[in-house]
Amino acid sequence: MLQFIYGIFFHFVLASCEKENNQIVISPTPVVEANLEWTQMEKDCIMFGDTAMSMRVFLTTNYADSLVLRKTSIDVIVPDSNDVYLTTLINRMKKAMLDEGGVGIAAPQLGINRNVIWVKRLDKTGKPFEVYLNCKIVMTSELMVNFNGDGCLSVPNVTGRTLRYRAVGIEYDLLDGSHHREVVDGFSSTLFTGIIFQHEIDHLHGILFIDRLI
Repeated sequence: MLQFIYGIFFHFVLASCEKENNQIVISPTPVVEANLEWTQMEKDCIMFGDTAMSMRVFLTTNYADSLVLRKTSIDVIVPDSNDVYLTTLINRMKKAMLDEGGVGIAAPQLGINRNVIWVKRLDKTGKPFEVYLNCKIVMTSELMVNFNGDGCLSVPNVTGRTLRYRAVGIEYDLLDGSHHREVVDGFSSTLFTGIIFQHEIDHLHGILFIDRLI
């Protein structure tokens, strides 16, 4: 029954999708590589120093950092809660986000070009922070909104107005290995979870909010 309701909701909310030549236009999917094993460089970065500490946030004001921020990220290998590198990355990402006062963060912002994001679910009771793996946008609403106040931990001292989708359909994996699909909607001045998802998924494609300023 829930799947039926979800299907109806997904159809009507996103029925009017962005189209080009009668084809649905969706966000580009991250680069998929045959070998998704952690590289030694990634392992060293993730496990460097005290793993209970946050990782350094990469900044556009640093040229070397900016090159990493502009790279397209790849998926993580099949999510596994026993993967010490993945769980350590997730924990250190969360600490960095909370230390900096963010509502979301993507792994590329910490120098790891992998598809891992944290998002504050302002649309849920208690407004929890949740982590998503291999997250992608699979469909978008036709209606768009001007979001005033977009900003980024990696772009210091800059905020602005961006054009974002009113609703997005997303797919993602969780650490327990399960795969999910949902519609993220509900934009208002205080409830903008869908905007956070779009912002963080942009990071996975090397896109910064300053590229979308209007």
